Amino acid sequence: MPWLGTEGLPGHVLDEDTRWQLLRRCLTDPSLDLRMRVAGALVLLFGQNLIRIAALRAEDITTASDDTYLTLRDHPVLLPPVLATLVTNLAAQPAPIDDPRPPDTPTWLFPGRNAAHLDPSRLARLLNHDLDLDARAARGGALLALAADLPASVLADLLGLSIAAALRWSALAARDQGVYLAARLEDDNADVGGDTYPHPTR
Repeated sequence: MPWLGTEGLPGHVLDEDTRWQLLRRCLTDPSLDLRMRVAGALVLLFGQNLIRIAALRAEDITTASDDTYLTLRDHPVLLPPVLATLVTNLAAQPAPIDDPRPPDTPTWLFPGRNAAHLDPSRLARLLNHDLDLDARAARGGALLALAADLPASVLADLLGLSIAAALRWSALAARDQGVYLAARLEDDNADVGGDTYPHPTR
C-alpha cells in the first residue's frame, strides 16, 4: 500500500459505490475469467494484497458443515456462499497441460509457469485489463470500510496488517465518517439558514 502519511488518506481509495459494483460483477459475471473473479473479490471484500492472493494454495481452503473458510493469514475467514463456490471451483481446475509439474508442487489457486504461482504484478495487470480494477485503490477502499466496522486488533489479525497500520486505517475511517457527518450538518444548516419559509420536509 502507498504510504498513508500522518494526516491524509492514501492517494487513491476506491469509493464505496464503485467497489460494490465491481464486487457484484466479480461474484455474478460468468463471462469473466474465474481467476479474476476470485482475485478481484478477495481484494474488494477483504482488502487482500496481490502478493498474498497469488500465493494462495488449495490447502488454504477448509470446510466445516456447510461453511467454507479461506485462510488469509493465520485465521480461517468465513466466505460468503457465492464466493465460496467460486473459490472451490478455482481449486478444482486442472493444472495447465502444457506446463508439467513435479509431484511435490503446491496446488496453487493461481498457478503460473514453471511450477510457481502467478506473478503478483501480472495478476495486477490482468485485473486492470479484465475488470478495470486498480488493486491498490480497491484494497484501500476495502480496508477503509473494514476499519470502520472492526477493532484494529481484529483487523490486524484477520488481514495480516501490522497493528500500526491497522490503527492508522481505523483512525482514517473514523475521521472519514466525521468529515462526512460534518459536511452533512453544514449542508443542513445552510439549507435552514437560507429558507424564508419553513422547509416542507422539516
